[in-house]
Amino acid sequence: MTMTRRLLRYLGVPVLLCGLHGGVWAALPVGSVVMYSDGRVEKLLSREDGKLLWEDDRKRRYLRSENPIMPVLERRDFLSAKGYVQTLRSGDPDSIAVRPSGDRVEFSVVRERAGGTPSIRTWECTRQAAQRDEVLGEMRELDAYRCERFVYHRKTWQRQFRESREFSYSRDLGLIVEMHRKTPKKESKWRLSSAVTPDKATYKSLSRKVRKLRGLK
Repeated sequence: MTMTRRLLRYLGVPVLLCGLHGGVWAALPVGSVVMYSDGRVEKLLSREDGKLLWEDDRKRRYLRSENPIMPVLERRDFLSAKGYVQTLRSGDPDSIAVRPSGDRVEFSVVRERAGGTPSIRTWECTRQAAQRDEVLGEMRELDAYRCERFVYHRKTWQRQFRESREFSYSRDLGLIVEMHRKTPKKESKWRLSSAVTPDKATYKSLSRKVRKLRGLK
C-alpha cells in the first residue's frame, strides 16, 4: 500500500470531503482535515468545552485550546507511548481576547511527562494589530500575536530566552493560519495550505492534495 493510500485510509476516505471556501463556517466541523505547508496533515476528532482534539497520520494526538496563544494542552503518541500534559499554573491568557493592540499577557504552564519531573514554562504574549490576508483563496480578517517563552535565572532573575512564536489566527476557521517559530537552535515557518470538510469531495481530489503537499507521485 502506498504512503498516500495509507494516509487516506487513516483520514477515513472514501468518506466524502469538500474544500472549505469563504467565511461561512464559524469554525471547522468535526471530521475536517487540514494540511500545512510543512507537510503536516491533521484531522479534527472532537470539539468540547473550548478544547479541540486533533490526530495526525502518525497517530499522534494533540489537545489544543480554542485560545490560540495557549501551547498544546496534551500530546499523546500512540506508537511510542510518549507524551505530556500542560496545565495553566498562573496568569489569565484568555484576557488577551479583550485587550487592545500592544497589550501583553504573561502566564505560566506546568508541563508533566509520564515518569518525568514537572517543569514550569512561562510565556508572554502580545496582541498585535489585526491583519487582512488571503487564506484558502479568500481575504480574511486575522488576529496577530507574538509570544515569547523564557525562564528566570535562579540568581539574577533575568529572563533567558527559550522560544518565540509569531503567528496569525483566523477566527472564522478557528485555526492558526501562519506561524514563524524560533528557538536558540532552530527556526521554522509554515502556513495553512488546505482545509477540507466532511462533505462533498472525492477520494481523487484529496489524494491529489496529499501528493502535491508532500511531493509524492
